[in-house]
Amino acid sequence: MSAQGLRVAFDVGGTFIDVVIADDDGQIFTYKILALPDSIGGDVGGCVQDALARSSADSIARMVHATTVASNTVLEGKGAVTGLLCTRGFRDLIEIRGLQRPAIYDIFWDRLPPLVPRRRRLEVTERIMAGGQVRTPLNEDDVRSALHSLRAQGTQAVAVCFLHSYLNAEHERRAMALVREIMPDAAACSSAEVLPEIREYPRASTTVLNAYLMGAVNGYLGKIERELSRWGREILIMQSNGGIMTAAHARKFPVRMIESGPAAGVLAAASLARESGLSNVVAFDMGGTTVKACLIENGEAAEINEGEVGGGINRSGYLMKGAGYTLRVPAYDIVELGAGGGSIARIEEGLLMRVGPQSAGAAPGPACYARGGTQPTVTDANVVLGYMNPEAIAGGTVPIEAAAARAAIDAHLGRQLGVAPSAAALGVHRVVNATMARAIRSVTSERGRDPREYTMVAFGGAGPIHAAALAADIGIGRVYVPLYPGLFSSLGLLFADLRYDGVRSVMARLDELDPAVLRRHCRMLVDELRQRLAREAGATEMRFESNVELRYLRQDSELSFRIPNDIADAELCAWLDRAFHPEHQRNFGYRRDGDPILAVSLRVRAIAPARSVAAQDLAAGFERAAKSAARLPPRSRLAYFGPQATPMQARVMTRQSLLDGALAGPAIIEEFDTTIVIPPGWRAELDRLANVVLSAAG
Repeated sequence: MSAQGLRVAFDVGGTFIDVVIADDDGQIFTYKILALPDSIGGDVGGCVQDALARSSADSIARMVHATTVASNTVLEGKGAVTGLLCTRGFRDLIEIRGLQRPAIYDIFWDRLPPLVPRRRRLEVTERIMAGGQVRTPLNEDDVRSALHSLRAQGTQAVAVCFLHSYLNAEHERRAMALVREIMPDAAACSSAEVLPEIREYPRASTTVLNAYLMGAVNGYLGKIERELSRWGREILIMQSNGGIMTAAHARKFPVRMIESGPAAGVLAAASLARESGLSNVVAFDMGGTTVKACLIENGEAAEINEGEVGGGINRSGYLMKGAGYTLRVPAYDIVELGAGGGSIARIEEGLLMRVGPQSAGAAPGPACYARGGTQPTVTDANVVLGYMNPEAIAGGTVPIEAAAARAAIDAHLGRQLGVAPSAAALGVHRVVNATMARAIRSVTSERGRDPREYTMVAFGGAGPIHAAALAADIGIGRVYVPLYPGLFSSLGLLFADLRYDGVRSVMARLDELDPAVLRRHCRMLVDELRQRLAREAGATEMRFESNVELRYLRQDSELSFRIPNDIADAELCAWLDRAFHPEHQRNFGYRRDGDPILAVSLRVRAIAPARSVAAQDLAAGFERAAKSAARLPPRSRLAYFGPQATPMQARVMTRQSLLDGALAGPAIIEEFDTTIVIPPGWRAELDRLANVVLSAAG
């Protein structure tokens, strides 16, 4: 997919809309706008118009969007009125769920209510056996009766999930035909389309979530497309797995965009790791509302095939399940906590300071934004500490009132604790760092990795402010801050390729599996995905990757392994056996050599290259701009560091200043989209890709 014209990327977060636009001459145009829901399309359109005026391009080649609309719809309970058609006897499956719970000692914990109440979960007579054969034919009168009942209840979306339909989808196909006949205006999907995979509850839950989201996502995308229609290009959507898909595909499978926004940043960090030659990386993304962390090894971000949504912040994909609705789709393994620049600090009983997960958001926002916010936030603390510009950020588009930040910190924290505002602000900074350290440890120590062996890539509007202090707390000795760190997730949208995924259950012991059958299933999935990508996206150049999921027999958690193309069929199962045991020990802490291994599912990803920007291109643009940019005179301001909130004069520099050589802390690098804090005992320098590399002295 060649790019001619502007490539537009926009990421809508909880506080800001980040817009990055690239042209064919290598110019990058950046914008940071407060995220006001009613004006998203118009605000992005204004950025596009400005870029067209400043660029030699006269058209739009591609528009890529990352959004939280799907996850927010679930969290806010604003999805469609949904009904479920299921096999007789399985009506309560999505209420019973699994046996996992996130807080086993919390006697007051209760599950979220099911997205479909019992009165709209209707059974029909049919039965397909575990081998795919029909035991009881579909009773179409049952289906018609159930649909008339759902229509009378005002149902807006219908999910169809029958037992073992991943092996034989005929009953679901016929039920879907009846849905379209009797409820033509309702959104509808079947589990054979959404998740043709073994395990009844995850399949039912994912299908219900998909139906629940279809209306909201369709309405949101329709509004965005109308507001941007003057440029006449379909909007591509970032998926949870770091690939992009067409808007038409997103409307059909909205569950695949639940983690759309965070995935873009991880994708950009993985691309940077490959170009920089970094083998072990922790991606650290701190925005206005949340902090995200993801492990990147050998240039590949960690992926999972099952997660949750709706149960609050995600602590760990392995250890903290059961709080939300199960969602089984390929996604980056991102740990997320409610700790961002807008997180509100408060004093609780016993003079205990808490920060987050409540956030001031974009409206009213932190007190220093002077938009009506009065509660002290992490951003306010960083202003009081001198880490952030006390007058304006985002290139002057967001004015800062330092006095308002100091007043909020003093009134709500300092007076209660009996300390100066600077000491209270440093307390906020350290408490939120301790919270964020949990996210880093969740993807390193809790996964059998030593964080001291990893490099942190820090981005997001607030990430580079906290990165060095956070890295020191957990033993990471080197931090990379890329170009455009506060817009890095939007930048990741320009790194993304089109990606579609297919899955097929195999369920066979590894020592009994016929590799030729496995390869045949791979070819069938490849053919299906090739046709879909060509039909929906017009793609002609594609590559395919195949993975098989393995677990010990009688276990419940799988690990995914790439199927090498250069291994002969006769050697494949033995190769997978040798690879499985050490990887299981690294992830779960033990291995059982000799125990039977079960192959559960086969997954194939189809990738159509669409990437238009690389880190090297950005570095070249930085060098061109640096040669023509005027050097600012040296400046400094008072900033507070250390456990005693010691005031120090910190030099205030730009990234271009590092072209003259390394810089020792305390110092502050101010940029359009973020601020980089270099504490005492740290130094900063530029690498060949114009990344700011922070390293601990000694």
